Amino acid sequence: MPPKKSVQLSGVSVAETAICSIDPDQGVLMYRGYDIADLAEHSTYEEVAYLLLEGELPTSEELDVFRDELAQRELPPHVEAIIDENARRAHPIVARYERRRARREPVAPDRSLSYAENFLTMLRGESPSEEEARAFDVAMILHAEHEMNASTFTARVVAGTNADLHSTVVAAMCALKGPLHGGANQAAMEVMDEFGSPDRVADGVAARLEAKRPLYGHGHPLYRALDPRVPILKSFTEQFDASYHELAAAYQREAYEQKGLFANVDLYSGVLYKHLGIPTDLFIPLFEMSRVVGQAAHVLEQHAGGKIIRPSADYVGHEPRAFPVRT
Repeated sequence: MPPKKSVQLSGVSVAETAICSIDPDQGVLMYRGYDIADLAEHSTYEEVAYLLLEGELPTSEELDVFRDELAQRELPPHVEAIIDENARRAHPIVARYERRRARREPVAPDRSLSYAENFLTMLRGESPSEEEARAFDVAMILHAEHEMNASTFTARVVAGTNADLHSTVVAAMCALKGPLHGGANQAAMEVMDEFGSPDRVADGVAARLEAKRPLYGHGHPLYRALDPRVPILKSFTEQFDASYHELAAAYQREAYEQKGLFANVDLYSGVLYKHLGIPTDLFIPLFEMSRVVGQAAHVLEQHAGGKIIRPSADYVGHEPRAFPVRT
């Protein structure tokens, strides 16, 4: 049987993995066999990161050691200098960058805080509430891994050449940056800002569809059901941000009624980040802050397999032709 062909590789398996599984018809996402809903309810980002990298949930002792390793967040002085000197003109480098471009003093990392608490404290200059820290932690869990997405596939392609981990992650970051991948939650927020209010969403969606413009925050190359991360994030935005939550809910309803598109993770993650006081142009770096652990897990898996990824292409150009004779 000839190999299955697709210009976008949709539905084509390019690797075997023990890291993540997705049921596109039932809307189920699992990390190492654990349902994402269970991980979001019971786990932490640090614990999920360990699971993705090591294959099993850590014991309490293993988790303590791993947390201590992650808590070593201090930047080398020369890196601090680079950020400080470029904060007002470079693309975001997250917490210290945001403080410096706003002409505020940077906040030193605190090793006693969790990943989520520390980031929000460094970014905002004050401790988040328990509910805010938990919401951000869950958002990081939900973005940590998603099978063979564009940036992870890029990482695995680079890893297949036996390139080092740093090179694979840099390549993955470049793939993640675009609005069809890691930039989609930023794009979704920009669309909602364009709508302005819930009562303008129906006409706004209709206008975008007529103009063949994307409905960012909706649709997915895999899911033929609701993205399982959506209801988890939606439950947090219901608690925190009535105005944007109502706008997002109207957008979700109209995209489904007018086009049959289900919402994806990008819709409500942007609303949550907006409530937490995170500027929209930091959304892409936030995505990578979380997804880097999934990318790294796939790189390790690819290195262990030792195979280069080398797909083929269907030629659609000229038939064979002779080189012209020149006089």
